[in-house]
Amino acid sequence: MTKWMLHMPRTRLLLIALVALALAGLAAGLVVARGSGASGRVHAGVVASGPFQSISWTTRGRAAIVGKKDGTAVLRLTAFQTQQAPELWIVLEGRQGVTSRRQLTNLRSAWGNQEYAVPADVAVHPPARVLIYCAKCGKVWGYAQLRRSF
Repeated sequence: MTKWMLHMPRTRLLLIALVALALAGLAAGLVVARGSGASGRVHAGVVASGPFQSISWTTRGRAAIVGKKDGTAVLRLTAFQTQQAPELWIVLEGRQGVTSRRQLTNLRSAWGNQEYAVPADVAVHPPARVLIYCAKCGKVWGYAQLRRSF
C-alpha cells in the first residue's frame, strides 16, 4: 500500500476498489461482445431476399435487404411492378407480424428497379416481410417473404 492509502478511510478504499472492479468488468464485457458472432455489424451482400406475392393488386418482382461495404444497408426492389396509386408505402414487418410493422418510406414508383436506405439494424436483423401498403384504401397490395441468405 502507498502512504496516501494508509490515511484514507476504509469505506472510501472499498468504494474505489468496487468502482475499479465494475469498470474492468464492463471493459471485459465489451471486448467479449465485440468479438462474438452476434455483433451488430452489417455484412456486405444480400442479407435476405424473396419474391413479391400479390394480395389486393398484382405485385411482382423481388425484394432484398443488401448490406454495402461501407456498413450501410438498402432495400432493393428489382423487376418491381404494382398498380400505381397515391399513398403507397413500403412497410417492414417483423417476425411478430402486425404488432411489429415499421413504415419505411413512400414508394417512389410503381415499377422498375429501386433502392431505399434502411437503418443498419434492418440488415443485422432483417424483417420477415416487405409489404406494399396503400394508406388511402388501408390494404396490403402485395408482400415479399424474406429468407436469410446466411
